Amino acid sequence: RYWSIHRKSFIPSGLLSNRIERGRMHSKYKAALSKLASTSSNNGNKLSEGYSWKEGFQSAIQKLSLAEAAADVQVHGMELRCRERERRHIGSFLRKAIRGLEQPLSNTQDDDSVDEGPMNTKSSIFICGPPGTGKTASVRSIINELQEEQASGKLPEFNFIALNGMEMRSPFDSYVKFWEALSGTMKERLSAGAAAAKLEDFFGDGEKDNSDEDRSKKPITVLMLDEIDYLVTKKQTILYNFFDWPLRATSARLIVIGISNTINLPERLSLKLQSRLGGERCHFKSYTVDETVAILKTRLDGDASQVFDEDAIKFASRKTGNLSGDIRKAFHMCKVAAQNALDDYASGRRRIVEGSHPKVKISDVQRGSRDMYTSIIHKAISCSSSYEALVLIAIGALKKAKVGKDIVSLDVQEMLTKIESIANGSGEERYLSARLSLGDLLGILSRLGDAGILTLTTPKQSNNPWPLIQTSLEPYEINSSYRNTSHSKLAEKHLAEQRLF
Repeated sequence: RYWSIHRKSFIPSGLLSNRIERGRMHSKYKAALSKLASTSSNNGNKLSEGYSWKEGFQSAIQKLSLAEAAADVQVHGMELRCRERERRHIGSFLRKAIRGLEQPLSNTQDDDSVDEGPMNTKSSIFICGPPGTGKTASVRSIINELQEEQASGKLPEFNFIALNGMEMRSPFDSYVKFWEALSGTMKERLSAGAAAAKLEDFFGDGEKDNSDEDRSKKPITVLMLDEIDYLVTKKQTILYNFFDWPLRATSARLIVIGISNTINLPERLSLKLQSRLGGERCHFKSYTVDETVAILKTRLDGDASQVFDEDAIKFASRKTGNLSGDIRKAFHMCKVAAQNALDDYASGRRRIVEGSHPKVKISDVQRGSRDMYTSIIHKAISCSSSYEALVLIAIGALKKAKVGKDIVSLDVQEMLTKIESIANGSGEERYLSARLSLGDLLGILSRLGDAGILTLTTPKQSNNPWPLIQTSLEPYEINSSYRNTSHSKLAEKHLAEQRLF
């Protein structure tokens, strides 16, 4: 039992089904085998003889993993539901841009006749929408399709490079990362200034010989700039260069895909940069309740009806739609509910009715929802003092006013102004007595930062010595943390009915 012929050691070789699964996982035909397995699973009943209810729960939990779902869509070519129109728009743009064909000036998503109208060459597209609406997943899945078309000879050779603004310590690091990826096997790592000069020589006017023959020798570069909000600087030179290089590329062609959570980001930028962004846009709207239900059922496949009650999936979809429309929260909510139900049934805390199979019910999803919003951080918020609650509610109110950005930076001065406004409007003595000085506020922020509730960052402008406040918590999360506490009334007044869009 514990002897493996191939390994020649006392290591368990495992079941045959596990070895087949590992073989498919490491096979170069992984995508085709995954489609074959999903097709064959649809033809039979998963809870037939030899397939226990525990395996059904474990399969559903694995499918609801965000990493697994992202890999299936972006790498394995699984269908991305409810984003067909956006995928057609982006795919049509990229295919024409890679082939060097001209793009139509009219780019409305509802117009299926993309080949009609006056023509204008375009090499950049701006994609926007709330977090968790499939922007990055759609682009990566389309790139995966285009790479398959390139391998079959249907598209010219191109290189795909992905950069994320949130992963940069400084916006200028984007030059360094881009040139490092562009230099191929050399992985040449330079300073930001040297990397920018190299990129200017590679794409811009640095190289004098700009003949079509030399240009055709270099493969096309498709660059995806995710979270470009974090690449905006005071002079906006970084984004300007990235979107300007495709327009005046002489020695190599560049196609830029900009992704942002802020819908009106171009309108907030300078006119000079707006002209470089162009008019090619694709807007991802928040998922509706019906779309969330369809996505969950497609993702769970046969496990949707065997593991989850229909009402449980609908409840999770409505809960997500009422909060933010972020599909990732629906996946996490259902995953936590399935894990809790599996633990209850396996430990005997919940009895299995004879002749039926265990299922995830609405009560499990409700408990999973509470677990999502009652983590250690949320419990720490609910136990905060009056002054700390005033600070956190002020942060939530300011973030609510700056709708559209995933993470915003707040200045200490505007925090003091907002705190004073909220305290004066509360009508309660415990808040009215809060005459916080700058030192008091910095002390409270430092304690909240040590608790992991928020982060303090040093501003890049040397003339501003005070830290900037950032938090990943949404206003509705702060509001839900204060429910059933003494600060619920104040939180409800300033943070209730929060919707991202």
